[in-house]
Amino acid sequence: MDSLKIGFVGVGDIGTPMAKSILKAGIPVMVYDLNKEAVERMVAEGATEANSCRELAENSDAVISMVRDIPQTEEVVFGKDGLWEGVKEGSIVILSSTIGPYYPRELYAKGKEKGVKVIDIGVTKNLPTNEIGQFTLMVSGDDDAIDRCWPAFEAMGRKIFRAGAIGNGQAYKLVNNMAAFNIGTVVHECLNVGLKAGLDMKMMLEVMREGTGDNWMARSISNRLASGMRMPSPPPPPDGSPPPKFVNKDLVLAREMAEKEGASIPVAKCMDEVDESVEYDSYTKAMRG
Repeated sequence: MDSLKIGFVGVGDIGTPMAKSILKAGIPVMVYDLNKEAVERMVAEGATEANSCRELAENSDAVISMVRDIPQTEEVVFGKDGLWEGVKEGSIVILSSTIGPYYPRELYAKGKEKGVKVIDIGVTKNLPTNEIGQFTLMVSGDDDAIDRCWPAFEAMGRKIFRAGAIGNGQAYKLVNNMAAFNIGTVVHECLNVGLKAGLDMKMMLEVMREGTGDNWMARSISNRLASGMRMPSPPPPPDGSPPPKFVNKDLVLAREMAEKEGASIPVAKCMDEVDESVEYDSYTKAMRG
């Protein structure tokens, strides 16, 4: 295998198994994260530690960023001692956070001026846990850069899609997540009806699994119940008002993409107006134990 050194920024719940997958394939990995305990765990697995994103870029052929959102990505790339201070001509920056298709396209254009390649990858899975080598990757960008990093993608991915032009990997991820969350709302609604009718939660999920209602979200709920996990109650606001409705950033990005592309999303808009903790009270109570 051609020599390839990977830098990895953001070794959290998803970044850790991604980085471990690359290490397991025998590819050197250097990591950086503000969470020093997370870094120490990766070092114990065989990674080396960088003291800054700049140092990471200086010592890597390609750097994977897996942080929360666009502001954190901006800090990683352009902040003090950021990647842009350490990348050299021929370096590759891989954006794997869910940040939508437009930011990668903007960074890709900036990279061209600097002689730096930019790839984006949408990361998803069909398992209830984050396991080594079991992610589904939608990879987009220039073929030569993708080919250079292919050993790392093969290490992380159970299934890898070449998604075409830069930003498309993120777009595929948003479409997938929109489907998942919309289906999830439907599943919660159906379970709420069944609970009010006196049905058993676990049996309803078993029936779905064996019948026409089978879907990933229902299986995820079933696995959560089997493991004893419960949905935490949000802390009450200090002023005593009702807690704010949870807003998922991926859905916000998906709606922004739909609006920008002129796509109508009446179902998603309808579901966005649902306050599940109020409408699906029996389901919420059951999941919170």
